[in-house]
Amino acid sequence: MSTTPISVFGNPSQVWSVPPEDLIRQATASLRGYVYQLHASAAAWLDLGVDDDLYLEVAEDFSELLREPGRIDDVLRATQVKDTRESGAVTLNSPDVLAAIESLHRLRACNPGREVRFVFLTTSRIGQERKDALPSGVAGLTAWEAAASGGGVEELRTALLQRPLSEELRAFVINSLPEQLRAELFSPVVFACGEPDWRSLEERNRRAIVSRRQQLLSTADMAHRAYDAVFRDAVACALGSDPRRLNGTQLLACLERATSIAVPSSVAVDILGERSERPSTALSIEELRDLAKLLIETGAPPSIDLLFPGTKSSARDALVDAFSGEPRLTEVKAHGIPASASLSDLLELPEKKHLIVGQPGSGKTHALWHAANKLLAAGTIIPLYLPAGQAIGWHDLEEMVTEAAPGVKLSTLLQDPRVCIFVDSWSEFAGAAKVEEKRRALRTLRSTRLVATARFADMDDSPLKQWTLDLLPPDRVKRAVAAATPDEALPPSPVIDLLRLPLLLAIQVLSDARSATTGDLLRQFHEHLMQGLPERFTQALAGAVSDLSLAGTRSFGRLTDELQTRSAKLEITDPARLLRSLGTILERGGQAVPCHDLYWSWLTGRGLLADAVAERAIDSLRTRESYALAIQSGGRAADSDINATVREDFLLAATLDISRGADRPMPTLSEALSHALADPRLAVRNRAAIAALEAERPELFRPALEVLSNLGRSSMYPSEWKQALRPKALYAQRSTLADWLGAPNSSLVLDAIAERGGPEWSLWLEQVAANGKISWTEAAATALGCCGDVPHWVRPHLDTTIASRAWLLQPAAARRTNRALARFIAIEYERLIESVVELNSSGWIEINRVLVGCSDDDVFGLLLSNFPSMRPRAQELLGFAIVEFGTPWVARFQRVALATGAPHHHKLAKKFSPEIDDETARAWITAGHDEAGWRVLIARHGEGVLPELIKQLPPSFAGIHHIPALAHMRWLPSAPVSLIDEIWRRLGSPMQPKATQDVLNAIARVYPAGIPRIVSFIAEQPNAFPAYHLRQALLLYGDWQKLSGGILSVKTTDGIEHPFPDWIALNCVISQWEDHFTPELLALMPELAIEYVVHHLDDKRAAAVLAVLKGVAAYNAPLLDRMLAVPALAALIPQVFTEGFELFPIDALRRCIASSDINQESLLYRLAATANPLHRAVHEDLLERILACSPKWHDLHHVADMLRAYSREEVLQIIDAVPHGREDCWFWFVRLVEATRGERLINEDGSVRHYQPQKLP
Repeated sequence: MSTTPISVFGNPSQVWSVPPEDLIRQATASLRGYVYQLHASAAAWLDLGVDDDLYLEVAEDFSELLREPGRIDDVLRATQVKDTRESGAVTLNSPDVLAAIESLHRLRACNPGREVRFVFLTTSRIGQERKDALPSGVAGLTAWEAAASGGGVEELRTALLQRPLSEELRAFVINSLPEQLRAELFSPVVFACGEPDWRSLEERNRRAIVSRRQQLLSTADMAHRAYDAVFRDAVACALGSDPRRLNGTQLLACLERATSIAVPSSVAVDILGERSERPSTALSIEELRDLAKLLIETGAPPSIDLLFPGTKSSARDALVDAFSGEPRLTEVKAHGIPASASLSDLLELPEKKHLIVGQPGSGKTHALWHAANKLLAAGTIIPLYLPAGQAIGWHDLEEMVTEAAPGVKLSTLLQDPRVCIFVDSWSEFAGAAKVEEKRRALRTLRSTRLVATARFADMDDSPLKQWTLDLLPPDRVKRAVAAATPDEALPPSPVIDLLRLPLLLAIQVLSDARSATTGDLLRQFHEHLMQGLPERFTQALAGAVSDLSLAGTRSFGRLTDELQTRSAKLEITDPARLLRSLGTILERGGQAVPCHDLYWSWLTGRGLLADAVAERAIDSLRTRESYALAIQSGGRAADSDINATVREDFLLAATLDISRGADRPMPTLSEALSHALADPRLAVRNRAAIAALEAERPELFRPALEVLSNLGRSSMYPSEWKQALRPKALYAQRSTLADWLGAPNSSLVLDAIAERGGPEWSLWLEQVAANGKISWTEAAATALGCCGDVPHWVRPHLDTTIASRAWLLQPAAARRTNRALARFIAIEYERLIESVVELNSSGWIEINRVLVGCSDDDVFGLLLSNFPSMRPRAQELLGFAIVEFGTPWVARFQRVALATGAPHHHKLAKKFSPEIDDETARAWITAGHDEAGWRVLIARHGEGVLPELIKQLPPSFAGIHHIPALAHMRWLPSAPVSLIDEIWRRLGSPMQPKATQDVLNAIARVYPAGIPRIVSFIAEQPNAFPAYHLRQALLLYGDWQKLSGGILSVKTTDGIEHPFPDWIALNCVISQWEDHFTPELLALMPELAIEYVVHHLDDKRAAAVLAVLKGVAAYNAPLLDRMLAVPALAALIPQVFTEGFELFPIDALRRCIASSDINQESLLYRLAATANPLHRAVHEDLLERILACSPKWHDLHHVADMLRAYSREEVLQIIDAVPHGREDCWFWFVRLVEATRGERLINEDGSVRHYQPQKLP
């Protein structure tokens, strides 16, 4: 925009002249400044965070209120915009610069104690001062940036005092200490100089919207033009009345309006249907695949296979065979039947986010990495693999992507429906701030598919569907060990059970290590690789690793520094070369990457024991695993470590004491445990009892069992007992145990024996059952779990066990070793189903689990031979086990079952088997299992079978409920546009519900024209379909949107345009309400549903809608008011706001807590998932309430979970200040907080660790 005055204008042959005195009134410079300011305001709006607000012309040209992670208060960032490029450079002498500094000081003075930042944004570059230049010769604004970043401040202080300042600012500059001056003046101000002009800024803003086109489901052209609407709304806001505020919700609404397409109801939408190309994306499919390949390659996990180049080929082949099958996952489910799936199956489920949990060494990382490779090769999905173990936060993972694909727009990438994010070590990344980092990740990935792995799940992971990674089947482990060492006898069952961890199996097979403990296998693994290296190098390396673990870092630079220091003391030269030679710890991105986390943990334990620094290791509970591994490998604790920890942590002291191998414990430990076991507080006795079991002290065994009984009577369920009840140690005290058996919590002991015990328990179980201490059913089920076979004395009780307490067979199924039990069930399956298992019970599920877990090919061969003669119910239920057992047995049973045409093979008939040929498939169709047959033919031939299906369609669909050929078209991967007319001309009246559903599914296979045709029909005849079919149409429309990027709108007679989903909902609410399906339909559009609930629906209909809205509502004050006013609606608040409580104001939470219409236990459970430190007042109120009552385990657990996002100091303040300190309930609560946070907060006497309360002035 030129600033040159125009003195003449009009036709050059006869110009008009401007009076000279009016030339000065041509305010182009001012206009340019206003235009630039508005474009800069629009840019700030486009970049605004999800929870932030933008204010125009309130404080400076525009101001942002930022909600930053971990901060309780908002941050104000005020921006002053200057388009002054044509006026030259800016310096510390520029009036605008000095005015900006004054503005910051005034804002801070008006808002004491709050953080204020100031941005001076200008198109001018930084210039050099001519008057009062800095002695150093550095430009003043450059020196300002250096001072803000930690440089010296005195030169700049002197320079400021040479310039005209207000009295208040001058006094502040003179009297402030250097750090105060930096923190309150220099650091808050950013001079953003040399910014682009208004044209460049406008184009940058347009490109920013284009990069979001996937999120908006828009074309690039429409997204580019949508900026006009953004600019217009920014102008309207700046010229509007109070509050002149913009936020992310308003931006999204503006962009959606600007990128929608209006389609009149009288005009067909065939034009949109003609679009056959995918919308343009930031990355092409080839670029996406290249990105995925690069991330997979750079994120490849270390393989210990490379550390053993001399291993025999037979051993390597044995491992390849053991790891060849795709790992199975089991759904984590509190009630009902848990599903089983492979990792690739997860992407076919309706849930978009999944978490796979497994213990260290179970192969989570390799399973995820190999699945990503497999999916990329298949071409069905783009897996972006991100190893998060060493990441500090979500930003680090984002950088992995942007470094691999420079210039990529993450928001666009993550909106691509072809992309799935694979995150390894979900529970490990982000350090102490992991709660907020996880939330940030989930917000960023809110519409993206996610598969993650973790050691454990916590409350923050509730949005993810959770699975456990199954360990290797025992028969596969035996096969691998036998193939690798054919001249050796197979290890005993406990060792086979240990080797079900893939890491340990690999170590045993590759290194010839032999042990019954994880720690000792790791020791042998390390020593095998240490051959030829200085013996004391292990001491130096372990000490260096333990130092890093205590510091909470894996910096490779720090590792090498610490290793160098320790090696010098041991007279070891060139430790860096030795580390490279060892090969177990590599450098990747500046981080130390071990061959496995368990190996790092073992080294940590070795270093902790050698350095005798247990006092430093108390706080982090992660060190307990490290100590255990080191002790398993022969490590021994120093007496000083035990004495240093006995008052702080009984359990750690007991673990260290047992490593001494002494006949008696350290006197200080023995005295402390005896004293604590006599304490009146159950929480204190609980800790002492677990420590007594850990220390394996016979004289304390019975008192520890009595504590376990007391826990049962008090309904307290500490998770530590599962690990404390070790069958090997229990067996040594089996006489005392038999005398105690029958007391409360006896089932916990029996479970431990069933899950981890050995066959030596068989005789004891028989004896205690014969003595009446436990039932024969309990004894038999426990023996089936621990014995690995069916003892003779158990056989008479098998039917009773299966009939009455079949769930007790779960340990046997999980251990997968009891082949004899599986064979018994296979032989007797029909009798058990027909005569033993009660109808409508879960007994058949449990015996199926045993078949799936414990069977081999011989057992399933036996089942197959018996299958034809089984009765229909037995065949039907066995089908569930067959499908879960997987290929090739599914196809083998299908060939027998489906050839008969019998209708009861529901599960088998629905499972697709690629091994089936055309001849078999057509035989199934002829026999009546047409769906299974057509699925095979369609999978093999695609659209090639469509003419055959069309020939089988009747001339009219009128009055026909089921049309097989029509129903099977939904399996087509795609269909030609001609199919639409083939189907449409057969429509008649009346259309049956099932046939109508199949019509919609079939037409939707025609891409992209099918869905627009359906929309056109519904728009023309809005009452032709009931709500059930409209809901189905919406679901199909959503799938079409993901592929096409199109948005279809309907213009009603009043001229208003409505997006197709909104229009359907409006029509159903006004003229076509159905009690069940209309609420289900509205649930697909949560925001619209909430709008109707708040403003349009009566209480009954509102309740019906809210009942199906589960966890989709953010905080909405009108909705909350509406629900709290009606008891039936208030009861639904916990489920409606499941994911929204984090953003509730404190007063809103208190209203919910005070409501008698809300189930408070359910509300407490939902609040436990929030953990927002901004809710501290509410958390303290809840804590005070639960501590005033007798201990309730679940209530204590929920409130403890709420404290996991606080800083350590904040938590220590809370627990130290709360009433009822050091009472039993308080102890229980603090121990739960410790478990949730993974850190020790109090000593055994209840004193708070490393915290001194500050006295108030």
